[in-house]
Amino acid sequence: MKKVQYDIMRCADGVTRAVPIIDGSMVDPSIKIMEEQKAEEIKKDEKPKRVISIQDRLQGKVEDMIAAVEGQVDDFIDSGYKMKYDAYNHLLEIGCKAAHARKMRPMYLDCYNELVDVYNKDDEYLLEAWSHLKPKESKLMMDLYGSILDDIDRIIKNSTAQRKPRKKKTLSATRLVSKLKYQEKYPDLRLVSINPEKIIGAKELWVYNTKSNRLGVYHAENTVRGFSIKGCTMQHFDKTESVEKKAGKPKDTLAVLKKGTLKKTLNNLKTSERPLTGRIGKDTVLLGVF
Repeated sequence: MKKVQYDIMRCADGVTRAVPIIDGSMVDPSIKIMEEQKAEEIKKDEKPKRVISIQDRLQGKVEDMIAAVEGQVDDFIDSGYKMKYDAYNHLLEIGCKAAHARKMRPMYLDCYNELVDVYNKDDEYLLEAWSHLKPKESKLMMDLYGSILDDIDRIIKNSTAQRKPRKKKTLSATRLVSKLKYQEKYPDLRLVSINPEKIIGAKELWVYNTKSNRLGVYHAENTVRGFSIKGCTMQHFDKTESVEKKAGKPKDTLAVLKKGTLKKTLNNLKTSERPLTGRIGKDTVLLGVF
């Protein structure tokens, strides 16, 4: 084995040391060490590449969807509060899934509840904050945000995932029914109307018109929101499923005022069926809500 020869030289790092002679040339070992140190310093100076998480991507899409919805809200205001807006189909068109809807829900729940407080006159701070709107305009804004919230809930409900939502505030039932005209009693058949405040938020209402002798049932168009009332008119009822029929012999027809019995009775009536208009009048007995 050939013996390695050494010689003295001043190396690149400024140190004079014995270095090996390989193939007739002195080899400076400090060069390799300095190159490794330099590479390590460069590596430390490099900023790590930012990895966008799934939650960050999801939040970004949610913010884009909220911006799109709020654009429609602005258009609604610019139209003089008259524009029709279908939030459900709009959200589906821009790719809204249940995961997006769940993140959007708290914001629109807060918007809706704020306007409910304004409508009910429950919060002086909010009344001042929304004072730039006339009472009718704030009611229209409340209805808009309520419908957006209903459509968000529908998207969540239609998904396979299940999660208990935060509870929405309810409108003041006393105020909503304050102008409602209905028949409180009908002694001929020993009928007494229920408290009309029970209609607010209910999903099903049975009525009987004492003048035309017609039995009818209202079904809510959205079971999350239920019914509301404006003046003497039902709001948010399904115009296809809400029907009435001539009651025939009302004493027999209205003998038992239970949901199952009323439904069976209405189905068995041979008289012609026609859609309900939503009008509640002085001849309307409110049989019950379910």
